Amino acid sequence: MARVTEHQSGTDTRARRARHLQLAVLLLFVLITGRLGWLQLARGDFYSDLSRENYVQGFPVLAPRGVIKDRNGEVLADSRASLSITLSKTRSRDDEGMADALAGLLEIDRSLVIEKLREARSRYFGSVVLVADATFEQVARVEERRFELPGVKVEVTATRRYPAGEFAMHALGYVGQISGSEVETMGALGYSSGDVVGKAGAEKRYELQVRGWDGGEYWVCDASGRELYPWSGGAVVEARPGNTLVLAIDAPAQRAAEEALTLHGSGAVVALDPRTGETLVLASRPAPDPNLLSYGLSAREWNALSRSPRHPLFNRALQAMYPPGSVFKVVTAAAGLATGTITTSSPRVTCPGSFRLGTRTFRCWKPEGHGTLDLIPAIVQSCDTYFYTLGVRLGVATLMNWAERSGLGIRTGIDVGGEARGNVPTPEWYDKRYGKGRWSRGVVVNLAIGQGEILMTPIQVACLVSAIVNDGVAHRPHVLKQVESPSGRVLGTARTAVSYELPYSDATLRTVREAMVGAVEGPYATGWRARIPGMRVGGKTGTAQNPHGEDHAWFAAFAPAEDPKIVVAVLVENAGGGGAIAAPIARDVMRAYFRLDVPVEAPGPPEPAVEESD
Repeated sequence: MARVTEHQSGTDTRARRARHLQLAVLLLFVLITGRLGWLQLARGDFYSDLSRENYVQGFPVLAPRGVIKDRNGEVLADSRASLSITLSKTRSRDDEGMADALAGLLEIDRSLVIEKLREARSRYFGSVVLVADATFEQVARVEERRFELPGVKVEVTATRRYPAGEFAMHALGYVGQISGSEVETMGALGYSSGDVVGKAGAEKRYELQVRGWDGGEYWVCDASGRELYPWSGGAVVEARPGNTLVLAIDAPAQRAAEEALTLHGSGAVVALDPRTGETLVLASRPAPDPNLLSYGLSAREWNALSRSPRHPLFNRALQAMYPPGSVFKVVTAAAGLATGTITTSSPRVTCPGSFRLGTRTFRCWKPEGHGTLDLIPAIVQSCDTYFYTLGVRLGVATLMNWAERSGLGIRTGIDVGGEARGNVPTPEWYDKRYGKGRWSRGVVVNLAIGQGEILMTPIQVACLVSAIVNDGVAHRPHVLKQVESPSGRVLGTARTAVSYELPYSDATLRTVREAMVGAVEGPYATGWRARIPGMRVGGKTGTAQNPHGEDHAWFAAFAPAEDPKIVVAVLVENAGGGGAIAAPIARDVMRAYFRLDVPVEAPGPPEPAVEESD
């Protein structure tokens, strides 16, 4: 009986253990099923996205920048397809090894690779450019070892191209990779590290119009981040090219200006349509090739360029300030007429070849003198003695007051920016510089003929003459003419805006214009080399003394004289007389603008035309 009881007890124990085991298995099954259900149903989307991020990566499709054309449709800047070597986010942590491999393979600086690897790792989407516009040899080396280089890719990108090299460079500007400070200021506009933006000129000023809108695509990648095939689950966003900029620049006239400046070394030419302010020519020489700047220069190359004694990055048309020389005599003359200090016929001044003020003698550019003359012949022949006399009668304060009211000493507001203000030295300016009362009142003698401390930029000279020939109204100069969509639809046009108005009567402006026409077309013309057969031209020569070398040559012109459609200001550094050097350049620019097929050399002057050398 006892054995039966023990046997029964053992059977119960095994049965209980079996039930417990079954219960445990059932509980484990329920837990697993519940967990799987929770993962599938409640967290399914989350883990699906997480998993996809491990094998699907997004890459931007870079949009080309818009085309830039001149007013006639000639392409000045566009984009071309090129190959770039890029880095995308990779799970490899061996940056040091990767940097060694890429630096040796591509023959580039190792620190650059390290910098780009860190930048790529910090980006959630897309890649960074390691080598833009890569050579065939660089691409071939990468492709040979592609599977050893996770995250390294050869991409077809749109690279900015300037077909004519340095042509119109200072109007167009150039592009480059966005800087850290630019990311901070432009980040809200959708820009990020690695983007290409305009760095100067129209490229910078109209960045938002000319930029394209990048697209995007997704690729399935392996565990090392290498792209395997396009991911079918994601939409491809097409890239949209930027809008087209149509500039007011007239390429034939611009080309004539640049060819002439290149022959003489350095200088600037600005041509405006006085009726609208459209900038027909904005030339400065020397100039760098914007293609080289846009591809990215090494630190050594950049230092060599920025420290060049020829200053090719310096936009002489807007930033260089020079004494205007005799071009300023039109302001002195207008101020004399406006204040009643002179009339067109009085006083008549006798020029013996010099002018004496106190103990100092100031020479006229013509040693034998001009004889006795009044205002218009004085402008035509650019007689210094006449304007010495007028300057003393006006005084520094009055003359500079009218200079300021003539738009000098202020920026013209041209839309590519970066221009200088010039300098109008008032009595307060002299007091501040030399001490109150510690400067000679005789400074006005030099100021009256555009020498001394008064400084103007070439575009200021162009604006001043534009106002003189446009009934006193100076329009704000602008290089943009209109913006078009990539398909050619006009999206907007540049507005004509008044920059300033001259404070002179119609009679005064007519007198100045008449004298300027005489300075080119008259028998005693100093600017006769600007003549164009079949068209009357007005102008004024200038020769600015240069304490550091040869004189600078100036010439400001307009044509046709009866209804001016173009104003040209020419400045050639260290070239000598304005009539001999700058006037022919203005003539060639106007001839190119009007598409006149005439001999290069103007016909000989009717005697006795004169050679100005003041």
